[in-house]
Amino acid sequence: MSDLKPLQQKAEDAFDQFFSKYQSEMNCQKGCSRCCLFGLSVFAWEAAIIMDWFYSLDEDQKSDWKRRQKLEQSSLSPFVDSEGKETKPCAFLREDQCSIYDVRPSLCRTQGMALQYREGDQVYRDWCPLNFERPSQGPKKADDLNLDQLNAMLSQAQLIYEKQNPEALGPTRVDLGDLRDYLYHHS
Repeated sequence: MSDLKPLQQKAEDAFDQFFSKYQSEMNCQKGCSRCCLFGLSVFAWEAAIIMDWFYSLDEDQKSDWKRRQKLEQSSLSPFVDSEGKETKPCAFLREDQCSIYDVRPSLCRTQGMALQYREGDQVYRDWCPLNFERPSQGPKKADDLNLDQLNAMLSQAQLIYEKQNPEALGPTRVDLGDLRDYLYHHS
C-alpha cells in the first residue's frame, strides 16, 4: 500500500498549488463540505488505505471514531450541495468534517480545482460553482486538472494493487457508504 500513497499526495499537492494561485477566487476552506456527496465510490486500493488507517488506530481512537459515526446522517443538518440542491452527505462526513481526512481518497483531495476532460472529440472544463463566480476571471486552462489523465493513473494504481495483492481481488470499486458501514460493524 505504501507505494500507492504518493499518488494521493501528488493529487493533494496539485490542489495546494492550484489553491495557492487562485485562493482569492475559491471558497474551499475548512468547514465547506458541499462537494462531499453521498454515493461516491473509490478504487479498491484507496479503500484498502482507509482500512489500513482505521485498523492502525488504538482502541480509544477507534471508539471515538465510532462514536462520531453513530450520528445518523438523517439527524445531521440538511445537506445542500455546491449547486444548491438538498441531498445526502458522504457517509464519512460528520458535522461538516471528514472523519477520514488524513486518508481521504484522491477524488476528495482534488475537489475545488478546475477540471478538464474529454467526451468524444469535445474538451470540457468545469469547476465548483462556489469557486470562480466570475468566469471571465476563472482559472487559466493550463492550470486545469486533466481528469482523464488522473483517472488513468488511478486505474493504473488499481492494476498495481491487484498484482501485489491477488488475495484481495474483489470489486474494483468500493462504495464509501459500504466501506463506512463495514468499518463501523467489523472492527
